[in-house]
Amino acid sequence: MELDKVSAANFYQDNGDKVKLNWLLYEYANLLYMKIATSPKLVRYRKLYSEDQIIAFCVYFSKRLRKSIYDLQTDRSKSIAFDGKYVYEFYPNHSYAQTQELLKVALMAWEDQLKCCAGCQTKCLIDEYEITGMFDSLGKTGWPI
Repeated sequence: MELDKVSAANFYQDNGDKVKLNWLLYEYANLLYMKIATSPKLVRYRKLYSEDQIIAFCVYFSKRLRKSIYDLQTDRSKSIAFDGKYVYEFYPNHSYAQTQELLKVALMAWEDQLKCCAGCQTKCLIDEYEITGMFDSLGKTGWPI
């Protein structure tokens, strides 16, 4: 499976948007896509929606976490929220069971993201609004340097 199903271009409009938090959300969206693509409990979901629709959901869900991350960092909440309303905003008629399964894989993807972050020197969650060259490196070399 291709590792970069979700395009990095979904996470910036100009150079001012090329910040570490957007990079983290881009990585998370790809992890979420991979979890959805391999989940045995989401076979029906994958049949109902095209790859482009699933990618659009991953981008939306990832960006929706931005406020939750901000709330955690500013002590407005005690944790990142993985709320069913994020799914229902995108899929208003989604079943409860399918929504819960999407939230489970979203949480698993987030846990995997944090594991990756633990060994990374970039510190995207600490220096979240610092401009990063990783988007440009990815465009030039296919790999963030």
